[in-house]
Amino acid sequence: MFSFLRSLLFFYCCLFFFPPGSCFAAPNNQQLRDSLAQLQTRYEKLHSLQFDFAQITDSGGRSKEGNGFAAFYRTASNKGTSSGIMRWDYTTPTPQVILNNGVELSIYTPMDKQLIITPIQDQDADITFALFTGSKQLSDEFDLIPADTNFLIQEPPDQTRAIQLVPKTPHPQLKRLQLWYDSTYQLRRLILEDHFGALTELSFSNMRFDTLPAKSAQQAETLLKLDLAPGTEIIRQ
Repeated sequence: MFSFLRSLLFFYCCLFFFPPGSCFAAPNNQQLRDSLAQLQTRYEKLHSLQFDFAQITDSGGRSKEGNGFAAFYRTASNKGTSSGIMRWDYTTPTPQVILNNGVELSIYTPMDKQLIITPIQDQDADITFALFTGSKQLSDEFDLIPADTNFLIQEPPDQTRAIQLVPKTPHPQLKRLQLWYDSTYQLRRLILEDHFGALTELSFSNMRFDTLPAKSAQQAETLLKLDLAPGTEIIRQ
């Protein structure tokens, strides 16, 4: 799960094409590029985004589910500066916080009283971060191809379109991903496949756009705060 959230995040809060869960005429490359551009444009203009998520991971026939809520917060307004905060709070099956502050990735598991902190070597390798900040055009990083109707764990969300993305250059954790979005270019679901065939699917709900105060140091501090239990072990890698 850590490599999943770290290497793509699994986005995002990411991209799509086609009518509700059936077969359609294959779009051409320009249509795919246009759809992806509109999707990215919607998200890179935001200063904040909050949503609930449900995650399903399928690896070797074993399935694991999780739920929680997340927040994205832009800390610099200039496009391309890649400045922002991403925070994922898992509530089930095990409470956990995964926090990306643009410099380090922190994974806090209260039950284990353990905080793992690792430096971020390539912030833009995080797909969700790139989509939100607009630091990279996803069409420059991925080949865009029509959706694969068999590339899913659950049935597609109603009234959505889908698009499939394959990295143009080899990615250490990501083989391909597929995104579903609605007519307003709101991300509804994404699925990721790694090089071992493991699938991770994220469904998004209760999205709130720009509801947090913009350019607020206090808000940024709140998102960055981790309430560590006494005796928590801090491991820096």
